[in-house]
Amino acid sequence: MNIFFDNLFGKKSKTKGEVEIVTSSENKDIDTQSGKTEKWSVAYIEDLTSPIVAGSNYLTLFSTIPEVFFPIDYIASRIAGANFQLKKTKDDSIVWANKRMNGILSRPNCLMRWKELIYQHHIYKLCTGNSFIRAAMPDVFSTAEKWRYCDNYWVLPSDKTIVEPVYGNMPLFGIAQTEDIIRSYRLEYGWNGSLEIPPYQIWHDRDGSAEFYSGAMFLKSKSRLASQNKPMSNLIAVYEARNVIYVKRGGLGFIVSKKTDATGSIALTDDEKEQLLKQNFEKYGVRKGQVPYGISDADIDFVRTNLSIAELQPFEETLADAINIAGAYGIPAVLVPRKDQSTFSNQATAEKSVYCSTVIPMAKQFCKDFTAFLGLEGGGYYLDCDFSDVDCLQEGLKESEDVKTNINKRCREQFSCGLITLNDWRAQIGESMIENPLFDKLKFDMSDEELDKVNRVFNTKSGDEKDGRENQKPSVQDKGK
Repeated sequence: MNIFFDNLFGKKSKTKGEVEIVTSSENKDIDTQSGKTEKWSVAYIEDLTSPIVAGSNYLTLFSTIPEVFFPIDYIASRIAGANFQLKKTKDDSIVWANKRMNGILSRPNCLMRWKELIYQHHIYKLCTGNSFIRAAMPDVFSTAEKWRYCDNYWVLPSDKTIVEPVYGNMPLFGIAQTEDIIRSYRLEYGWNGSLEIPPYQIWHDRDGSAEFYSGAMFLKSKSRLASQNKPMSNLIAVYEARNVIYVKRGGLGFIVSKKTDATGSIALTDDEKEQLLKQNFEKYGVRKGQVPYGISDADIDFVRTNLSIAELQPFEETLADAINIAGAYGIPAVLVPRKDQSTFSNQATAEKSVYCSTVIPMAKQFCKDFTAFLGLEGGGYYLDCDFSDVDCLQEGLKESEDVKTNINKRCREQFSCGLITLNDWRAQIGESMIENPLFDKLKFDMSDEELDKVNRVFNTKSGDEKDGRENQKPSVQDKGK
């Protein structure tokens, strides 16, 4: 297992033309002329002729590269901002007075709020491809409904969590329970050894398909960022090049002599070189007491050897790479931040599309899976999330209500003409069937008594029913109004 970790998170041998991959466990110090030391945890090039390659430590890339941070945070923060509710399975009504679930939805553990847990869960899932939520509880309640007996729920660091298989004759792809395949989950603390966690306490949420080969990736999913290795490597190279230019690290050019004689060019003497360097560092610059230009009595010229930021065109490169990375998470190009702060007329439509195609389905799936993990079905409950207060979805809600109104109007006409039953009507508006013979009859098959019941309901809803008070004279209080 240690060999596997060394291969996955370690560094390659430094032969000529190869790249040393450095993760968060090993940093390289890069000294600059400004006197500061920078820490880079993504890639460091021993051989400057080698290409820059992003490593597999995606959490480090997420925390250090804005273009990687943006799409993951965009989705995770919006899911965490939803209004999570406990509902009854019977009638979908919201349950407000369940003390135990209110405690979980308020503070799932002693260190964080519910919103923080949701955000952390989806950061790990989207960044590394896996997230592990642990219900910390005594073994005596291993088969019980967790929501009744567990008050502590934690998101485990997915990069430090390993799925330990059952060694020997494991019934993988056969008739088996979880305990027949997974012996335990092992959390590598680093500072305090490791922790073995029984399978019933863990919910493993994957962002893709599971790997079935033996090793640290057993039953884990690959990160979406694995497909974005080239764009991420380009971003690292661009930021590295820009940093070199900003801090003036390395040679900017050469000062050459323009003096000539009958034999050709004359090189600068050592004394002239020393004098030029002395004047450059002492008199010329932007600090106090210095001037931004230099005066020399030597016949010299300057030949620039580095490229400027404008010539490198880094902003076009970073935007193209950012669009590629965002696209892997379903974020349209118009939502990617850019230097000119351009506004698009279809930006609201694009944001609504991300909610409908990515954010809401992912949040709904989380509620469904977490409901099963907690065992809420046994109590007649389920977890749901609401996004009705999101601005870009308000127009969609209005359109949805208009559609329902039109469907109801059409169904009423079809029922009145004897084309559909009341249960057919309910099915078209998304309501469940009612087991009553009256609701399965066409209008012309109903008896007079049944028609009276139906018409009474219709007339009451439409306000057409007369109650004999329409011709009453106004009361004294109403006179003069």
